[in-house]
Amino acid sequence: MLNNVNNQNTKQWIGIAPFAQYTSKMYPLDQMQEVINVLQEHYIIFLFGGKADQAKLDTLAANSDAVINVAGLYNLNQELDLISNLDVMISMDSGNAHLAAMLGVKVITIWGVTHPYAGFAAFNQPKSYNITPDKMLYPKLPTSVYGNKYPEDYKNVAGSIQPKQITEKVTAVLNA
Repeated sequence: MLNNVNNQNTKQWIGIAPFAQYTSKMYPLDQMQEVINVLQEHYIIFLFGGKADQAKLDTLAANSDAVINVAGLYNLNQELDLISNLDVMISMDSGNAHLAAMLGVKVITIWGVTHPYAGFAAFNQPKSYNITPDKMLYPKLPTSVYGNKYPEDYKNVAGSIQPKQITEKVTAVLNA
């Protein structure tokens, strides 16, 4: 599987961990597919998740040699080794953001009903790496510290973030 990467080793590596404990903290997968479609043209993308996420991640990786689903392929230590070699990790407000940050990787976090100012931003990352929904449209953010409580009309707040915002942030971070 990683043999394809060797042929493209001049491209930078991006990790994407699109899941979180609560769906209210997740970016919609159809929009994540749009992000991946743009980024795969210039980067190698590794998709991270648990065994239960494999089928969804396979769908995101379909039809591209530049997108590799690593869910369920490696043990934790091997995944951490891979993460430590990424140029950037895109993650929700989730454990993957924190693991990558602790390994010294640049981490772009996408926020839903939680907010980095509640104290759970990725360690030692610039505030500008946090992509949050518009507080003017969603003034009640954060609705809870963990993302388990929110008004019904805030359920898909992360989806208000446009894919272009994410791809532009990735490009800016990698070209800085």
